Amino acid sequence: MLPKTETREPVFRILSLDGGGIRGIFTASFLAALEEMAGRRAGDFFDLIVGTSTGAIIGLATALGIPARTVLDLYVERGARIFRHPRLLGWILRPRYGHRHLERAVREIFGDRTINDARVPVCIPSYELTNAYPRIWKDEHAAHLHWWGDQPAWRIALASAAAPLYFPAMQVLEGDSHVDGGLYANNPVLVGLTEAVHVFNQPLDRIRVLSIGAGERAERIPQSHAVRMGLWQWRSALYEHILGAQARGAHEIARRLLTAGQYERVNIPLERNYRLDDYRSALTLREPGAQEARTRGDDLRERFLFAPATLGREQKDAVAREARARQGPLRLLP
Repeated sequence: MLPKTETREPVFRILSLDGGGIRGIFTASFLAALEEMAGRRAGDFFDLIVGTSTGAIIGLATALGIPARTVLDLYVERGARIFRHPRLLGWILRPRYGHRHLERAVREIFGDRTINDARVPVCIPSYELTNAYPRIWKDEHAAHLHWWGDQPAWRIALASAAAPLYFPAMQVLEGDSHVDGGLYANNPVLVGLTEAVHVFNQPLDRIRVLSIGAGERAERIPQSHAVRMGLWQWRSALYEHILGAQARGAHEIARRLLTAGQYERVNIPLERNYRLDDYRSALTLREPGAQEARTRGDDLRERFLFAPATLGREQKDAVAREARARQGPLRLLP
C-alpha cells in the first residue's frame, strides 16, 4: 500500500521505457514487482509514459491500466512462439520473422482500445520510412494533437517494435511505413523531457524521471578486429551498436539536465550480448527485474510512488472538455 507522506509540491513524473526486444522481460518483471509492492497499477503514479519498441508495448499497456504481470506472462508464454521459426539464409533478403505471432499476442492484450483510451498521456516513437522522418505517436493530451488519438494501440505498438532485420515494416496510415523507433530513440527519455517542457509547460526542476532499460552490453570490438569488418560481420553488430549508443547518449544527457534526485535509471549489465530475439537468455532476466524492484522499493516509493499523479491527467481532461465545448450540444435534424 502507499506510504503516508507529508504534503509536497506537485511534481511531473515521467516513466521512460527502452527498447530491447524480448529482453523486455526485465522491464515487465520490474514493473510487475513494483505494482505488487505499491498495491496499484504503475501508471497511476506517472503523468507521462514514453516507450520505444518493446518499451512501447509495455508502456502502452501501463498507460491503459493493463497489469504489468499480464504483459510479463505474455512475453514468457508467447516469446518462444514469436521467435520460433527464424529465416536462416533467407533473412538476408527478408526480415528474420513475420508479424503474425507478435501481432496476435499484442492484439490479445490491447483488444480494440486506441491510444486515446490511455489513462496516462503517452509518447511512442517510430521511424517513418516513406518520408524518412521520426514519428512520435501521442494521445490527444494537448489542443494541437487531434490527428492520431483514434489509432489502435496494438498497431502503434507494432509500428514502434518493427525492428529492422527482425520484423517487417508496419503500416499505420495510408501510404506510410514504420520501423523501430529505436533508430533514433531506443532510450526515449529525451522525448519525454521535451514533451514535459514543451507541451505540458513544466519547468525542469519540477520533473522526475524513472528510466528503465532492458539490459545493456554491446559487443566489444577491438581495433584489430574492427578494421577487418565488412558487411557480413556488421550485419547484427551495427544495429546493436546504434541502439546502445543512442541509449547511453540519451542517459548521459538526461542525467546532466536533471539532478540525481530527479532522475533514476534502472538497467542490468549483461554478461554477454543478448540478441533482441534470444528468448532463452531473456528468460534469465525475469528474477533480476523483480529483484531490482525489491531492492529499490523504498527509494522509489518516496520519489515516485508517494501519491497518484495528477498533472498529466488534468491537462488531458481539460483538452477533452474544451474539445466537447467546441463541438457544442448535439442537434437533431428536423
